[in-house]
Amino acid sequence: MKEIKRVYIDMDGVLAEYRPDATDEDYVSDGYYLGLAPRPAMVDAVRFLVESGRADVFVLSSVIAGIEENAVAEKNAWLDNYLPQIDRAHRIFPLCGTSKADAVGGIGRGDVLCDDYSHNLELWQRAGGTAIKILNECNGSRGSFRGGPRVKIEEKEQLASIIMDLPLQ
Repeated sequence: MKEIKRVYIDMDGVLAEYRPDATDEDYVSDGYYLGLAPRPAMVDAVRFLVESGRADVFVLSSVIAGIEENAVAEKNAWLDNYLPQIDRAHRIFPLCGTSKADAVGGIGRGDVLCDDYSHNLELWQRAGGTAIKILNECNGSRGSFRGGPRVKIEEKEQLASIIMDLPLQ
């Protein structure tokens, strides 16, 4: 685990529920992000990882251009409620369509992205980082991501264990 520098965790579909039925109107409505249900096992796993001190943990969650101010405010309020252990300096909100790797910059093999969206994970790996596909109720059925672990987190220790076992050489 000594090689792990930073772990970046996505929100929508990873920490919070993903609503495949959501419309553009939903995304821009007040309360949408704040009202997303947490994914308890994942929230517990991230809390455990933060409190273990084994890695510097960040939230890295995209926001839609034009509503970014409201989305960031709601996502921050959601995090303040469910994961206050991750302070605001460890929360990064790039615009949708922006590579998360570019938003962070300077990543290497010891920088891990946990995300449910294969495209984000592939771009992260191309930039030199390590990727973990987080499975949820809506994704993972086609096996499109083949570049690293694909897991559904069910117990709080599971995420830390997977990260510790990553081959980073």
